[in-house]
Amino acid sequence: MLRHNASMQTMDRISSILLMLVVYAVANEAALSRRCLAGSELFVCILPTFDYTPGKDIPVFELPVDVKAIRFIEPFSDVHGSDNEIQMYDRVLHEQLNSPEAIELRSSFTRAVDIAPNLAYADFSSNAIAEVLVSPNQSYALRYLDLNYNYHLIHPQALENISRLVNLETLHLSSCVVETIPQNMFENLNRLSHLTLASNNLKQINLEQLPMSLTLLRLDANGLKEFSTFEMARLPLLEDLNLEHNELKELNVNALAQTAPKLRLFSIGRNPLRQPVLNAILDELNRRNIAYYNMEVSSDMQCGEHEVHYRGVCMASDFFLMKWTDWLELIMLFVGLVALLGGFAYGSTVLWKRYHMAIFSVQTNRSIP
Repeated sequence: MLRHNASMQTMDRISSILLMLVVYAVANEAALSRRCLAGSELFVCILPTFDYTPGKDIPVFELPVDVKAIRFIEPFSDVHGSDNEIQMYDRVLHEQLNSPEAIELRSSFTRAVDIAPNLAYADFSSNAIAEVLVSPNQSYALRYLDLNYNYHLIHPQALENISRLVNLETLHLSSCVVETIPQNMFENLNRLSHLTLASNNLKQINLEQLPMSLTLLRLDANGLKEFSTFEMARLPLLEDLNLEHNELKELNVNALAQTAPKLRLFSIGRNPLRQPVLNAILDELNRRNIAYYNMEVSSDMQCGEHEVHYRGVCMASDFFLMKWTDWLELIMLFVGLVALLGGFAYGSTVLWKRYHMAIFSVQTNRSIP
């Protein structure tokens, strides 16, 4: 009986060890061999993010051969204590994913991307990207690139490398702390149609640098103090231009219309424009049938808490209040008028005295025999 109990205990231990080994093997297999989540869209594979460092463990995937796009999402649970950081989207990872034509990798603390030649659509927004790597002698199919909310994208080389992506049609670079645009950044992007550079630190923009193929340009929420249109600057296809939330105090609509003759929507609100200047701008826009708010988006006409609505444009709440500079101008004008009137009165008094002196002199001369 004792021997039987000992045998049973031994068998239980062996069974427990075998069960642990099986669980460990399954867990490893699940960790190393990644599959599309159930319910993935047709031709689109949805994968949870994971830890990936180039040069270390190469991930293995089990993907359908007809998958053309990969969308990464945050894992539903994190039982392994992973940070789920794909530090770099490189060629190795791209090939392991069966070289998809579209990739969506957001909020994974990705620091660099190596653009694959066949990639046509790429959304790397909300990461920590500081490098965009391309090969000098390679052609690229990329048509759509979203790098919004990458606050480390300030290295000039990263922006300059974008110029090699000659098939780009849409480029998003909003909220990237961009201060200057490299001189040759857009020189090869002759197919670029949509360009967003909103919410950056741009103080000036040279329109001559921009490609003539643009139909949409967003420069809102920067620090632009002037928007100069030069004779050589031509944006013949531009239809939508957003300059809201800048530091513009004046704007030449006639010059803008010559630079962008097809302009149909021009957002100019939320700039420190004086009322007479804004009225002149809006009057000219109306005369040219150019809308200055987006009628298709109702929220575009909804002003914020500290804003006022004026002729379809949202302006700062102190728009109707006179600023100290306005008061100074009025004071200077008043002082000038007083000085002018004083000068006129003084001059009139002097002339009157001279007139009487002249008459008195004539009368005196006549009275002398």
